[in-house]
This record gives sequence, C-alpha cells and structure tokens, in this order.
Amino acid sequence: MTLFSMPTSRPGRALAATLVLAGLLPARARSAGPSPADRAIAAAEQKLAGNRPDAYVELATAFMRKSRESADPSYYARAAAALDRALALDSDDYDALRTRAWVLLGQHDFRAALAAAERARGLRPEDWWNYGTLADACVELGDYERAEVAAQRMLDLRPGLPAYTRAAFLRTVFGDRPGAIELLARAARAGSPRDPESLAWTLVYLGHEYFATGKLAAAAAAYTRALAVLPDHYLALGSLARVRAAEGRLDEAAALYRQAVARVPSPDLVSALGDVHAAAGQADEAEHEYALVDYMGQVAEATGTTYGRQLALFYADHDRRLPDALRLAEQEATMRGDIYTDDALAWALYKNGRPAPAARAAHRALRLGTEDALLEYHAGLIAAAAHHPRRAARHLRRALGLNPYFDLRQAPIARARLAALDAPARIVLGGKE
Repeated sequence: MTLFSMPTSRPGRALAATLVLAGLLPARARSAGPSPADRAIAAAEQKLAGNRPDAYVELATAFMRKSRESADPSYYARAAAALDRALALDSDDYDALRTRAWVLLGQHDFRAALAAAERARGLRPEDWWNYGTLADACVELGDYERAEVAAQRMLDLRPGLPAYTRAAFLRTVFGDRPGAIELLARAARAGSPRDPESLAWTLVYLGHEYFATGKLAAAAAAYTRALAVLPDHYLALGSLARVRAAEGRLDEAAALYRQAVARVPSPDLVSALGDVHAAAGQADEAEHEYALVDYMGQVAEATGTTYGRQLALFYADHDRRLPDALRLAEQEATMRGDIYTDDALAWALYKNGRPAPAARAAHRALRLGTEDALLEYHAGLIAAAAHHPRRAARHLRRALGLNPYFDLRQAPIARARLAALDAPARIVLGGKE
C-alpha cells in the first residue's frame, strides 16, 4: 500500500456515474462548496497562462490531493499530464521530477516510482520528500528493510506528519502497534487544520490501529475526531460504521455505511454494508449489495479501473467468482511484493482448493511478525486445510486474542472453527469432559 494514501479503494468517476445512472446508487447531494483540493486546483490553473514549469507542478500536486480526497483515480492521469507539460518546458525541473514518483505510486507503477524516487534523491539527497516516496515504493515491493532506512532518514530530515505516519506503518508491520499508535498520535498533533484532509486521514489511521487491538471506544473517538475535522469524510464514516457493527449497533452501522457509499461507491464499503445486512438477518438486502460489488467489478474492468486485492478478498470472503479472486490476486502479486498482497494470494489460493501454495503465501504474509488478526485468521484456516490442526488452532487463537471483532463476517467463523479444533483434544471420562 502507498503509505500516505492508505489501503483503500480508488473508484473512478465513470464507475460512480454508471452506478447512479443504473439506479444502483443515489446521486450525491450538491456540495456545500469547493473543497480545499478544488481551491488548490483553481489557484494553480490561474497561473498556467505564464507557461512556467512550477505552475504545472503545482497543478499536479493539487490533482494528487484531489485524488485522495475524492478517491478518484482519473486525477492521477491529470497529474501525470501536468508533469509531462512541466518537463516539456524544462526536462531538468527538479520539482517535476520528484513529484513524478508520487504520481507513479498512485498509478501503482511501483518499480517506476522507485526509479523516479532514486533519481530525485540522487539530485538532492537532503530533500526529505524523496525519502517518503522511496519508502512507499519499497513497501509496495516488499523491501521493508530499505523502506525502514528511508523512513528513518525522512524523520531525521523533517519530523512531522508525513514522516510519522510512514514510520508508524512500519512499526505496525514489524509487530509494534503500541509504537505505531504513539507515532500516529504525534502525527495528529503535528497536523494542521489548514490541511483538513491529511489531518482527517491521520486520525482515521489512528483509529484503525486502535480497532486492530480491539479497542472499540478509542477507535470510535478517533474516527469521530476525523469527522469533526472533515465532515462526511468517507473513510471516517465507513470506519465508524465498522465499530458500530462490532458493537452490535447494526442499524447505526448500516446508516453510516450508506453515507460513506453515497460519498465514494467502493467495493469494500458496499460489501461491508452487505455484511451488516447479513448479520441482521436481511439476506435479500445483503445479496443486493454483494451483487452490486460484482457489477462494480465488471464496470471497473470495462472502464480500465481495477480494484485488485479488494475484489479478490471480497470474492474469496463471500465464495463468489473464486477463479476471478485467484486471477486478481495473482495479477497483484506480479506488481507488488508486500505482505498484504501475499495474504490476499494465500486466501484466494485456499478458497480455490490449493492449500499447499496457500500455506506458503500465508507464511510470507506473516514473515515480519505483524500482529494482524486477519492475517492470523487466514493462516489458521489454511493450516487446517493442510491438516495441521494444532498450528491452525494457534493461529485462530492468536487472531481472536489480537482483536475479537476483527471482521463482522469472519470473526464468528474463527470462533466456530477454533471450537471445532479444540473439541477433539478434550478428554472425556465417564461421559463427561
């Protein structure tokens, strides 16, 4: 995942428009006004008349901010086009060269992003920015040690929100969530109300770390703070919905998910809404949302937008289109080598009846000692399928110990499977345990 954009969906405007026209999503309410990114785009466009490289770099930066604010990948192409124009005016423009790595990360061209970041660092080794994009690219490619070195250099050069969030992510993957929470709290304090999207994003990230440890109240507080900073922030809405679902407040969860989907119609939000309906015993409503995710995947492929891991996990979780789940996971694995791609591949292989390669992929996913309930859960079911019941029980016990609420749909399965694995080990004497 690119650290400063988080593991989330990137639906395009064409997809959203198609869904609205098809009557599958409500039209969005009229915006109260231009967002900070909209204002940045307008300000940059006013400077283009001078035909200067710096104006095009400013425009590209504004497009990238808008892409994260709206989760619309079409802004990546617009940012790339602006940088092409800047470099056509001056092929050695440093700001354009260093910004290109950021754009390539957004476009998921991670090897090219790494090369661009290396080139920019070679030109100006004391520029903190380059170490951020270098760390991001290395994470996506699975080179965590190199990413750690780059993040530390970034911290040394410029302590602040961008450096703290990257360092926090690396602490998480290396099994230090308390350290990650400490850094994210520091990042939130370093955030500025003048950049509400980045501050809200950081608070959502902090909430995710609390949720991963089963601290629902602390997670909800962080998500609520994010919504106070940036009302209707789709990540905060969907994340708060997950907490409410874990608390059993299913009506509230469904309402929050519907708000989030109205802002950004992404497969993970729509499928989560379906899971809430399923938990509430509303099978028809759940199937409607799941079918919508299927349709979104078809539209995305037709329009050149891919959800990769997100769809692979949805299909595997819900036992739908399992060959497609494996195909998408394998495609992702050709582009990136991070632990979350290994996990998605392991899960898709398992659901397609291939426990041996699934076990190898699950082992790679846990190679850093990451304390993640979902990774442990997947490893547990895969171990059970590979006829290693004791190992399976250890993984499942670990998953539920880390976070008993880790997934509305999967956590009950984990509890049931663990109970079934433990049952044969009980000694029965005189008909009693």
